[in-house]
Amino acid sequence: MKTCPYSTVVLLICCLMVSCKEARKSIEDTLHPKSQRKAGSPDKNAFSSTTTFSSSSSTVSSSTHEQTFTSIFNSAENLDSIQHALYDLPGFKGKKLRFLNGLYFYDYRGGMISIDLQDPNNPENVDTYTYSNGEWKIQKPVVITGNGHFPLEMLLAPLDEVKFSTAKKVYDIAVERSKTIEGAEPTQHIYFTQINAVHVKEWYVMIRGARRNYRITFDVNGRLKEMRSI
Repeated sequence: MKTCPYSTVVLLICCLMVSCKEARKSIEDTLHPKSQRKAGSPDKNAFSSTTTFSSSSSTVSSSTHEQTFTSIFNSAENLDSIQHALYDLPGFKGKKLRFLNGLYFYDYRGGMISIDLQDPNNPENVDTYTYSNGEWKIQKPVVITGNGHFPLEMLLAPLDEVKFSTAKKVYDIAVERSKTIEGAEPTQHIYFTQINAVHVKEWYVMIRGARRNYRITFDVNGRLKEMRSI
C-alpha cells in the first residue's frame, strides 16, 4: 500500500479548513445579511432586539413580539430524526449516502445543519444540503477541486458512520468546559470533519475566551480527545 505524501496531507487539511470557513461564512451571511442602507439613513421600521442564549433555547424579543427557539442541541432523538429525514428526500430513499469534508451545526433560531452529499444517482456530483425550519433543502452544487492525488471516491465517507445525536454530547461537554474559561462566548458552532483518504474523523468545537481561544476535539463517538489553546 502506498503512503500519502506529507505535502498532500497538508494540502488536504488546508483545503478542508478553507471549506469549513467558507461554509460557516456562507451560512452566517444568509442568516445575518449585511444592511444595504447607506450610512446615516436609518430604517424607519427597525426595532431593537435582544438575543439570549442558553443550553436549551434562545429568545428573540422585539417591541412587538417575542419568539422562543429550542436549541438544536436540546434533544439527541431530534437530531437523529433530522438525520433520518435525509434518507427520505426524493432520490435518496433506499440509497447509501456519502458526504464530503464534514458536517456543520449552527445553533441559531432553531438551528441549521449543513452537509455536502454525493448524489447517489449521479456519483460524480456533490451538492450542499442545509436543514433549517424543520426541513432539508438542496442549496448549491459543490465545486470539486484539488483532487489530482485522490479520486472523489477516496474523499467521501458513509453518512451512517456518523450520528447527528453525537453533536449533543459534544455540545454538552463544550458548555461545561466553557464554564472554566474566562469570558467564554456561547457555544453555537459544532463541526464534524473527515478526510477519509488520510483516516481523519473527529468532532471539534472552537471556544473564544477573553484571554485565550480553545479547540476541543472528540472522536467519532463524541469522546473527548483533547482541549488546547490556539
